[in-house]
Amino acid sequence: MIGALSEWLRHLVIVILLAVFLDLALPSNVMQKYVRTVLGLVVMLTMLDPLRVLVATHFNLEAAAARLTGPVFQSAQFVGAGSAASGSGSAGAFQTDLAATLRQEILQLQGVSVQSVQVMTSPGAGGAPLVTAVTVVIGAVKPAVASAVQAQVAESLGLAPGAVRVIYTGGQT
Repeated sequence: MIGALSEWLRHLVIVILLAVFLDLALPSNVMQKYVRTVLGLVVMLTMLDPLRVLVATHFNLEAAAARLTGPVFQSAQFVGAGSAASGSGSAGAFQTDLAATLRQEILQLQGVSVQSVQVMTSPGAGGAPLVTAVTVVIGAVKPAVASAVQAQVAESLGLAPGAVRVIYTGGQT
């Protein structure tokens, strides 16, 4: 903590000394007003740097975004990453990642243990995989719970409910 504070103070002193030197070095009063404004902003940004570090280390912004938006946001990011490297490897990784995300979401929201999730994709525009169908295998549940799982997965991925198949002990939806 003391090391970080001394490093921040050292940067602040260097920036202030540079600002004073530049202010004294400018001969024209016309430019001094603009240079003082810019240097004042630089000094303020240097003073606020510990706040930026604090926010970056204590708040995991990616995890917060994933919690707020669910798997739709995560899969959209993955599609963007997969489009750069087209091929069956990226589609397979996409399917595996999305299946794991759906498994966690079903467990959290429905409290149902998931035996397996299979995601079927087809190549979309630019080679990015598009989700076409999902099959979820769960244990013994009531038909209403299976229907809720089907609706949840369909809504999360923006699919028609008919594209999501839920297989459970005692039947299928």
